[in-house]
Amino acid sequence: MRRLILACLCLALAFPTFAQETKRKKQKKQDKSSLNLIKNGDFEQPGSSKQPKNWSKLDGLTGKIQKNGGNPGACLLLDTSVLQIDKKLIQQSEEEFKKKGRGKGGQYDTVGAHEGAWAYAEPVDVLPDDEWFILSADVASTERSSELFYPMVLIRGFVKITGDQVGKDTTWFHDYFDEGIGYSEMFGSNDKMRPSKEGDYLMVYRHTLSCRVVVPNEFRRFQLGFKLPKMKRFRPERLLIKPYAFWPNGQYWFDNITLKRATKEEADEVNRNRPTIKEVQ
Repeated sequence: MRRLILACLCLALAFPTFAQETKRKKQKKQDKSSLNLIKNGDFEQPGSSKQPKNWSKLDGLTGKIQKNGGNPGACLLLDTSVLQIDKKLIQQSEEEFKKKGRGKGGQYDTVGAHEGAWAYAEPVDVLPDDEWFILSADVASTERSSELFYPMVLIRGFVKITGDQVGKDTTWFHDYFDEGIGYSEMFGSNDKMRPSKEGDYLMVYRHTLSCRVVVPNEFRRFQLGFKLPKMKRFRPERLLIKPYAFWPNGQYWFDNITLKRATKEEADEVNRNRPTIKEVQ
C-alpha cells in the first residue's frame, strides 16, 4: 500500500513538469512558424548609401527604396521602363550617368522588354525538418496585369557545391551580396559564365508567387503555400526570395514580404483562397 501511495505521489509531482514541457514545445513550434524568415521584408531599415539592409545592392534606377510608397511606409520600387543602356551605364559609373542623363529609346529598348528588374532578399537556410512554407507579399503597379505578363516573387532553392562536385557545373554564377559566393542562374553576361567553385550554390528548386494586378496603383496581398521536395537531388539547402517584374513597362511596388514555416493545413488554406487567372481575362 505504501508503495502504491509513493508511486501515485511521484506521478502527481511529475505530471506538472511533463505538462509544462509539452506546453513549451508547443509554444516553441508556434514561435518557429510565426517567425518571418525574410529580414527587413518591410524595407523600413535603411542601410548605407540608400541601400536597404539585408537585401542585394540596388542600382537606384531599375530598383530603389521609396520611403513613402509602401503599404504603409517604405517599399521596394522596381521600374521596368528604364532603358537597358541607362541601366548599363549607371551600374558602370553613377557619376558618368549623372553627367549624361537618361538616354533615348523605345519601349522595346527597356529592361522590361528583356531581363526585367529584381532584388534578392538575404539567403534563408533550410532546416532538416522544414517542409511547408507560406510566402506573402503586398504588390501594386501602375499597370494592369494580363494572363502572361505580371509581377511575381520568385522562390529559388540551392545546394552548396563542395568536394568532388566542384567544377562539374558550368553556368552563370552571380554574387548578389558581394560575399564572393556565386549563385547559379539561367541567364547572365559572359563574364558570369564559369565552372563552379568551392562554396558556390547550384539551383535545384524553383517556384513562383504570381501577383496579377487587377486594379492599378492599389496594393493587394498575395500568398502562396508550398512544400519543399524530400528527394535529395531536388532538396534545397538555401532559399533566395526574388521580387521580379518585367512587362508591361511600368513601376512595380513590393512591400511586407514574408516567408514563414507552416503546416500542410495552413498552406492548403492559403492556396484555396488565392486569386484566379480569370480576374484578368
